[in-house]
Amino acid sequence: MRLLKNFNILIISFLLCVLFISCTDFKNLGKEFETSDNFVPPPDMEFYGFRRESYDTNFKQLDSYATNAKFYNKKKIVELYDSRTYTYDSNHTIAASISGKFVTVNQETLFTQIYTNVVAKASNNTTLYTEYLQWDNKKQKFKSPVPIRVEQEDGSWLTGSSMEGDMGLEHITIYNEVDEGDAIGVPVAEDQ
Repeated sequence: MRLLKNFNILIISFLLCVLFISCTDFKNLGKEFETSDNFVPPPDMEFYGFRRESYDTNFKQLDSYATNAKFYNKKKIVELYDSRTYTYDSNHTIAASISGKFVTVNQETLFTQIYTNVVAKASNNTTLYTEYLQWDNKKQKFKSPVPIRVEQEDGSWLTGSSMEGDMGLEHITIYNEVDEGDAIGVPVAEDQ
């Protein structure tokens, strides 16, 4: 008798499972997450230890590294984490380098945004420090709407609230200059 009760419970639970499965619309399963505002689709491709080189007729133009790279093909966006990029002169020397913790690159326009601990260095030994930097590939200009610090090879520096400049960091416009100093670290006195 007890065996018959257990068997009936087993059959009832089996029928409930079949009823549940038959009532489930598997075509719409998971769609509620896609329509949510907080839904972030996974990347189409992801690489760890990412490296990209760019050449023009055996001339190395670019070398880029990242600990992690995520490619979103539908959005045409690439995300790089702990990124370092180097550009080269025709004599195979480094022309410029730039690094940052997080980088987004638009695959169509090459508009680039670099976030957190951004350091850009040009071949003229000018170094730019900031927390956010944009590269507009159409205009071939850098722009930072946040505070920056620019240091020269001789040790002099200049700080400001924002800046614009070219890739070689030779023509830089610094807005709302805050502080400047000479080679030995002494602030430059204003003329009176």
